[in-house]
Amino acid sequence: MIDALTVFYSQKPTVEWCIMLAKFAFIFIPLVFIALMITLERRGAGFIQDRQGPNRTGIPLFSFLSHIRLFGLVQNGADGLKLFTKELFQPREAHGFWFKLAPAIPFMVVFLSPAVIPWFGPMVFSWGGQVVQVSGSILNLDIGVLWLFALGSLSIYGTVLGSWASNSKYSLLGGMRAGAMMISYEVSMGLSLLGMYMLVGSFNLQDMIAWQEVHGWGILVQPVAFVIFLVSLVAETGRAPFDVAEGESELVSGFHTEFSGMRFAMFYMGEYAHIAINAALLATLFLGGYSIPFVSTETLKANSAQALAIICGVFALGTLAFLFMMHRYANWYRKSKASDRKTRLKEWALYKALGWLAVPALLVMGVASLYFAKDINAGSFVSALIAAMIQILVLLFKMSFFCWLWIWFRWTLPRFRYDHVMHLGWIILLNVALVNLVVTAVVAKLFNP
Repeated sequence: MIDALTVFYSQKPTVEWCIMLAKFAFIFIPLVFIALMITLERRGAGFIQDRQGPNRTGIPLFSFLSHIRLFGLVQNGADGLKLFTKELFQPREAHGFWFKLAPAIPFMVVFLSPAVIPWFGPMVFSWGGQVVQVSGSILNLDIGVLWLFALGSLSIYGTVLGSWASNSKYSLLGGMRAGAMMISYEVSMGLSLLGMYMLVGSFNLQDMIAWQEVHGWGILVQPVAFVIFLVSLVAETGRAPFDVAEGESELVSGFHTEFSGMRFAMFYMGEYAHIAINAALLATLFLGGYSIPFVSTETLKANSAQALAIICGVFALGTLAFLFMMHRYANWYRKSKASDRKTRLKEWALYKALGWLAVPALLVMGVASLYFAKDINAGSFVSALIAAMIQILVLLFKMSFFCWLWIWFRWTLPRFRYDHVMHLGWIILLNVALVNLVVTAVVAKLFNP
């Protein structure tokens, strides 16, 4: 270890080391998704329940700009400030050290889990007369899936430990439910993934994406495994309809009843961060990860400038669609009798002005990409960097889809009864996963001896 550190510090900084250090920014992606998920949760709940979400909190600017609300994002800052300044209450009979440690455990897992997820394909380019290859993940482990499973199992310790350390019967019951549910659904989750392992022959996430680029997405090859894996992940995060560990009607608030302030916020934010990580895992295993349908990684690298131009055009069309929807909604809102009508119309006018500035900027960027395409070598650093950025955007888009799926489940399905949760895990999903595993083994043996 000392020799490796000596070699590291003795070498001059190279582009390979710079990219490897820049990849550590990926650990903050789940944290960014926390803010987006909270807003999406509230606005999505308002949309599903036919009501408004958070729409009043804003930042006062100049008089002609009024309040900037950012479609509810400012509400997150207000809630964060409130939780940060609230009293950290601790029950008299609680076990102090463990009570303080418990909220940090699931939050610690958030920073470790993104390390093995491939955010882009391997970058291979020439630099200084040498061929440089950089992996798309921070840690390219052959046991990447098992690493994520192990970290996911660690996160439950925060819930169980916090419930026990609270010294409250309601919290303890919630922690026991969470632990039992974790054990129940991890069995089905692991069995469902064994079918993909039989086909791919590797637990390396990079290998699984490469296999899907050739043979098709995992959701098409293993649809039953995808459903089982999705249900198990929803249960693992403790979200509705599997939120029996924090059932307000029975357990007051479950395992975090006695937590307040930032300790409660760490449990709260850890839940959303785990949704983002699980969404990235689902996208990687069953939707091809960073890959684009019908476009291989080599084709993308060879035509990276053209792909960037297409993406700029798609974003420009999306911005135009957004401006059209905002224009129609503003015309309807002018006729309403809402108390914040003038304030909101001023804010929307600012957003429309920014949108009309973004559209030509995106189009110019797309035309410039096509103009300079002939000067970009397929094996150059610029080509590899553009391809990597496009693949990161593709993976983030797939993650956002699954994050919305989590929200859709919560505000559509009623909470299950605890015995129904156990019955679904041990009687239904476990048996279906076993049957799927046997069928996959037979088919794999027959068609790929």
